[in-house]
Amino acid sequence: MKNKVFFGLLAFLFFLFPIHLNADTMKDETASQEKSTVSPLLVFHDLGRNLLNSITCNYGLNFIGAGLGTWVFVQSGLDWNFRNIVYNHAWLSSAGLPLLFAGYLVPVITPIPVYLAGRYLSDTKMQITATALVQAFFLTQAFHLPLKLVTGRTIPGLISGVFFEPHNYRDLRTVNFSGEFNWFKLDFYDGWPSGHTACAFSAAAVISEIYDDKPLLKVGVYTYAVLMGVSVAMNAHWASDSVAGALLGYAVGKAVGKSFKQMITKNGSNDTVSFFATPNSIGVDIRKK
Repeated sequence: MKNKVFFGLLAFLFFLFPIHLNADTMKDETASQEKSTVSPLLVFHDLGRNLLNSITCNYGLNFIGAGLGTWVFVQSGLDWNFRNIVYNHAWLSSAGLPLLFAGYLVPVITPIPVYLAGRYLSDTKMQITATALVQAFFLTQAFHLPLKLVTGRTIPGLISGVFFEPHNYRDLRTVNFSGEFNWFKLDFYDGWPSGHTACAFSAAAVISEIYDDKPLLKVGVYTYAVLMGVSVAMNAHWASDSVAGALLGYAVGKAVGKSFKQMITKNGSNDTVSFFATPNSIGVDIRKK
């Protein structure tokens, strides 16, 4: 019964985005943006600049907070206590499995129907949003995968192998091992931070930035992102992995969303300081408002 509820909620949130945009497009015949076809190659728009702006989002506090927050969770026992609550109530892990599985598919699949719907409706904004989601996904991978390779954090051992997590097992240890990091283990599959949560929050931030006038849509995408973070913390990750993933993903999505939104609104950046990178250079732009 619990799995059915999770699947139903996931389906609602997954289809909320294209359905909401479709309805908005059908109703707004006087939209100010020009309708045309957008090339999929737009995924490379301002790639280097967005990569660096992700690091400096909120002056880098998101990345600092990810590391510091994990240290606090480990030292305070929050990670261990949350893990034991879930461990002693196995149904929690089972209830979170549908979203764990969806976390592998949704970030990859979602841009496709959004882009195709945008092409069909000749909606430039939807097409641009789809390409922004793809860029945010790959930039998120560029951040969280190297961190997994370096940190090698031991998984909490909440579930025994399921068909898409065959290497996971229920760890019988009763001594706190939440601070166990196998540095440079070079395992990008598990560990710190949560890639599922990072991807969910980066997508939510992109959509919220581009569709900042759609509060219901913003609630929907961030609800999905929070549920994803809670879900993976109940089966594949420590709670602090999810928090760190959320902070990193939000930074990437915010940077990418702002960049692509400027293309839609045809307004330049309001930032006084921004970073850029080209094949031959790297630097800082300083502008006067």
